[in-house]
Amino acid sequence: MRSLPAHLALVTLLLTPAAATEVGVFAWGSTVRSVGVENFVTDVIDSGYTKVAVLIRGVSTPTRVDTLQQVYHATKARAPNVKVYAWVVGFERRNGWDRPWDPEVQQEILDAVTAALPYCDGVVLDDSFRYPTRDPEKRRLATQAITDLVRRISELVHAQGKELYFCLLPENPRPYSIDRDAIAQYVDRFIVEAYTYEYGRDDWWPVHVYHLYQSLYPGKVAIALHEPRLGRLLHQIELLKEAGCPEVWIFRYGEVRGKLRLAGGRAVGTGGSPGTIGPAVTESTIDLTGLLEAAAIVGAAGAAALIAVTNPDLLRELAVTAADLLRSALDAGARLLARLLSSPELARVAGVFGVCAVTALTLGLVLG
Repeated sequence: MRSLPAHLALVTLLLTPAAATEVGVFAWGSTVRSVGVENFVTDVIDSGYTKVAVLIRGVSTPTRVDTLQQVYHATKARAPNVKVYAWVVGFERRNGWDRPWDPEVQQEILDAVTAALPYCDGVVLDDSFRYPTRDPEKRRLATQAITDLVRRISELVHAQGKELYFCLLPENPRPYSIDRDAIAQYVDRFIVEAYTYEYGRDDWWPVHVYHLYQSLYPGKVAIALHEPRLGRLLHQIELLKEAGCPEVWIFRYGEVRGKLRLAGGRAVGTGGSPGTIGPAVTESTIDLTGLLEAAAIVGAAGAAALIAVTNPDLLRELAVTAADLLRSALDAGARLLARLLSSPELARVAGVFGVCAVTALTLGLVLG
């Protein structure tokens, strides 16, 4: 997974007070340990997250609750209203998939949940509580086994007065041996992973996913986001808040560490270190490579024009080359303009694009 762009200095996004949208973040236990528990908890609190899920069982690691325990105690001592969840991977393993109907596998997961319950406000079951198969009989066995296991986990969690979340892929559940309707009766909320980064969709797509699942499971839907570009991530949070989505989860902490602030009714993304001094740069859906490409090509065309003027013998040959460059510049500018038309930064960047357009026109006149 790619990291957030380092060139972003500051991104500010107003979150309207109309809807109280909570924002949570997923964190790998190894990341928490590398950062340090105290530093991690400080950043979670300062960033304004209301929820955090710490991984206790991964695809290649055994159950480990000591990091969760430390995060839970440190968080509750400083910010009791911030909820801490145990994040549990299901049947996906580094080298394949466990069989959901295997009693030993089920017991291992139940033991992980039981060990975590004293140190969390709830449990988040990973999207790996599924079993991809084309075999109808295995699919039947897996579907029933997963539903039964979620029921048993639900009984453990709810007996302690805590919450149970279940992560879903926004895809047809049948190939994955998931009975969403059956599972819905045992969980408090689905976290639907509307990752624009993985599905190649626009910023409105998470809202469409939210509305679809909200119509299926009213009051039980949260949305998880994964988008390495900070401006797009903040824009998606804003759109989900306006749509009334009660919870947004961000995957994952390692990618947004020190880059997101959600305090005081505002979400603020900071690209550099906290001590960075300099002018703010705002990004939403703009790909600045298009602008740079257009500027570079126009500059090359300008150099060709100067050479042609000082050396008439090269005029005819360079005129052809410059004309090709000019067409490329205009194509690049058109691609950038198409992106800008859906961007809130249109007014700010239009002046820059206008300069490129005027330069291109001037070159066209010079080259005849």
